[in-house]
Amino acid sequence: MKKYFKIIAVGIALCLVFALTALPLSADLGGFSGDSDFGGSWDSGGGWDSDYDYDYDYGYDSDYDSDLGDLAGAFLFLGDGGITTVVILIIALVIYFKFIKGAKNGTGNSRTPIAPGATGVDRSTLSSIDKLQQSDPAFSDSAFKEKLSNLYVQMQNCCTEKDIEPLRPYLTDTLYTQFDRQVDMLRRAGQTNCIDRISVLDVDLLGYTDDGETETVYATLKTRITDYIIEDKTGIVVSGSKTAEKFMEYEWAIVRSKGTKTEANNGERVVNCPNCGAPVNINHSAKCEYCGSVITLPDFGWALSSVKGISQRTAG
Repeated sequence: MKKYFKIIAVGIALCLVFALTALPLSADLGGFSGDSDFGGSWDSGGGWDSDYDYDYDYGYDSDYDSDLGDLAGAFLFLGDGGITTVVILIIALVIYFKFIKGAKNGTGNSRTPIAPGATGVDRSTLSSIDKLQQSDPAFSDSAFKEKLSNLYVQMQNCCTEKDIEPLRPYLTDTLYTQFDRQVDMLRRAGQTNCIDRISVLDVDLLGYTDDGETETVYATLKTRITDYIIEDKTGIVVSGSKTAEKFMEYEWAIVRSKGTKTEANNGERVVNCPNCGAPVNINHSAKCEYCGSVITLPDFGWALSSVKGISQRTAG
């Protein structure tokens, strides 16, 4: 009997290993797109900034207690020590919830339920963009949407090039550090995240908040991309697909300091370095060439502070 249950335990452990190795590798800048779709729809609510709100309670049926009790009882016969029993029981629980109970509560097939995406901002807390325009007459929603669209494309291109330095003026320090960490992992792994056929399908400004110190505009972006990861030395695709199109929805939060106004001139923008006072062309560089200070846009304009992955749908 004991030998029989040990064989079962080894089999379950192997299943767990295979399940873990099959987990998708994330792609796109921020790591939102992957091999598994998520989000109920393009209007529904994981996010980069630790706002994941996953709830896998898909209505597990009433035989949960008896089934799980039988499974746990069986493992107690292993007798190789408390730690071994606990470890194996944990493995069993993972497999049980992921495969056995998931299949029981499906809709007649073995498809895994689509995980929810991030929880978006509560739109009832937002002021209208019209109100923002009243205090900042030069603010143009169409021009702002165009800037966000262009920034998205630039972000994905920088991810593929594994160089996000050109993005520094347009991201907060925290978000820049997070994105740079993702790209650095690819550099060290000798891999490239190729993001192709980039298209921004829609940008919607949801509204904004004003906390007295900063103003934050919330926007949703609906895009289409193909993405895959290759080994730099061989060019072999190790994750993703060159042909499958992914329809993504994101929620962006873009911030600026309270009292900042939109400048009518959209051309060359020169600001004074807050550290040494030297002129810096913010369009060309985010670093002062005189003292080396890094300049971000919240004090001089808008900067992206947060990105959430709302949903993904894959076609092809």
